[in-house]
Amino acid sequence: MPLYDYHCESCGLDFEVSRSIKEADIPADCPMCNVPAKRVFTPPMMTFTRGAACESLANPAPPSGGARWSHHGHSHGPGTRPHSH
Repeated sequence: MPLYDYHCESCGLDFEVSRSIKEADIPADCPMCNVPAKRVFTPPMMTFTRGAACESLANPAPPSGGARWSHHGHSHGPGTRPHSH
């Protein structure tokens, strides 16, 4: 079952509860003060990597005419001309 984050406004405790998707929006009782706590929406955890390992997994055969990855946080797709920053 997925974990959901909750925040108790009474005592300020942040805690997680494992429950079904159907029960996700139902308030959960705070384990410290037993007061119903509201669900807190948090962004999903994501990990981004760059480099040869990531590139080889995503595109085993890169297109001819240049690299797929570049510098300064952006990528160059097929058909782009080399440039400097």
